[in-house]
Amino acid sequence: MDKRYLSPLEMLNIATQHAYAADYLLQQITNWIYRQTDPLSALTPVTSLMYQAFQLTLKAYCLHEHRPVKEHKNLMELVELNNHLGFSHQEIILLKTLAKQQVFLKGTDYDLWENQQQLHVFCEEILSLYQKLQTMMPLELHPDYLQ
Repeated sequence: MDKRYLSPLEMLNIATQHAYAADYLLQQITNWIYRQTDPLSALTPVTSLMYQAFQLTLKAYCLHEHRPVKEHKNLMELVELNNHLGFSHQEIILLKTLAKQQVFLKGTDYDLWENQQQLHVFCEEILSLYQKLQTMMPLELHPDYLQ
């Protein structure tokens, strides 16, 4: 099997699918009454999907501008590489919090949320920020551009 690198468009497509899945999952969780699950952990898959969506999107933006990402970069490093997008201070804080939310992958955790409602609001804010990030997309990466 030969290894093949994804194009920025392919990466954006995968990122968008992650964001759609996170949005759908959040809607389903919102409509679902928690019974046997810790409500905070029920939203972890939403943040994981959104972390991947942001990471893939920002990497695709770098690749589109002919700035290859030669090594694995975490989310905040990719944000720095895309500083021309002009994220506000509040948006940077949201992205840093999203990155902190993923430390469970290393077997640790931050107590970021006092209750499920705070995490739910955060998930909504992250989804909104991703929608805003889509509007910052270079014209050549828009699906309609090639048609």
